[in-house]
Amino acid sequence: MPENSIFVVRAVDLTHDGLGVTKLEDGYTVFVEDLLKGEAAKIEVIERRKSYGFGKVIERLNRSPYRQAPKCKHFYECGGCELMHMDYDVQTAFKKYRIELMVKKLNQDDIIVEEITSMVNPYHYRNKVEIKFAQGEKGIKAGFFKAKSHHVVDLQECFVMQKKSFELLNLIRNLANQFHIKAYDASTNQGVLKSAVIRESNKYKEISVLFNVATDEIPNEKEFVEAIANNIPEVKGIGISKTLVDESFLSDEKIRLVYGRDYVRDEILDKQFEIGFRSFFQVNTLQAERLYKKVIEFARFTNKDRVIDAYSGIGSIALSIADKVNKVFGIEIVKSAIDDSKRNARINGITNALFELGHVDKVLEKWKNFNFDAIIVDPPRKGCSKELLDSIIKMKFPKVIYISCNPATLARDLEFLLKNNYKINRIAPVDMFPQTSHVESVSLLSLK
Repeated sequence: MPENSIFVVRAVDLTHDGLGVTKLEDGYTVFVEDLLKGEAAKIEVIERRKSYGFGKVIERLNRSPYRQAPKCKHFYECGGCELMHMDYDVQTAFKKYRIELMVKKLNQDDIIVEEITSMVNPYHYRNKVEIKFAQGEKGIKAGFFKAKSHHVVDLQECFVMQKKSFELLNLIRNLANQFHIKAYDASTNQGVLKSAVIRESNKYKEISVLFNVATDEIPNEKEFVEAIANNIPEVKGIGISKTLVDESFLSDEKIRLVYGRDYVRDEILDKQFEIGFRSFFQVNTLQAERLYKKVIEFARFTNKDRVIDAYSGIGSIALSIADKVNKVFGIEIVKSAIDDSKRNARINGITNALFELGHVDKVLEKWKNFNFDAIIVDPPRKGCSKELLDSIIKMKFPKVIYISCNPATLARDLEFLLKNNYKINRIAPVDMFPQTSHVESVSLLSLK
């Protein structure tokens, strides 16, 4: 077949990230962006691999009744909201279907995936965003990377950021141009601004911003910082970090506090949290509350239970369940997060939550001779390590509550636990990231 051929196809399904699944006449699979299930289109195959390829729509031949016009003008270039062209009810049905497919592959026919926890208003929900900077012909660009690239989309609007945070993004862009502060260019090693992490609390509407920069100081720094604070009084703290490599929350580069305080306050389930510049905190506060309620409902804790919260972050889960259990033990590898956890426990007057700094595998090895009633795991996208799963099996936790943001690694880990004397009792998806293809879920497993 010619390399860049044109074909007429129909989408028979969607991939995990919302691409249309199509088949050519010879059975070759082509994944097509912006093609919903049931839609037919004339496509061009733009990349071929051995068993599948990728295509783009040349002409749409019919429209799905579930297609809607994306609210955001940047939808087709930004890549941050893969499902915004889908009716929200269909988005959530698609996410539930992904969890159902995973359960089916595990041969768990008796497990019914519970209703997904949706949002009433699935826009402007993110309490944290990381803004990237690039130097354009007319000044600085500020926004997100285009999908699968390092090209910065200069945002003029955004429907997942909170509105005041977007106002701050605009202000930073304008002030950077006004005070001749350039974006950093890695190819020339010139410029200053790399990125900014903006955090806005849901309960108190407080904002913090951390600038990751390439130089020791920002030009006209004092005036720049004062202008931000004077224009947006919700800003309670501004930090600057000279980052050489890592701009993530795992970075241990020093933060210079140049205005206000180094945290914002927020609440989950009536517990107050102080969240630092680099603290991990669920990005959707409203849905995090509902996720934690689901954990409590599933686990049915008693006041005699001793529970481990692995990957405990700043203690948001551990402290949310503390009044339901005898003791909760958080394990976290990031020292600043452990410091935050202990401070948040003090703020809430919680004395039965203890936090241990260290790698979860090594800490559990140290605790292997103690008895616990449950373990909560909320790992990163790569899922649980083999060592952690081995520890769960050796320590024979009666209950395992697994919070996952990746159905693929969840399936792998559940399969391992199922083979080692555990059974799945309940599983429920939660839509933490509307307009995107990401789906969170809570699974309850018990020892047979």
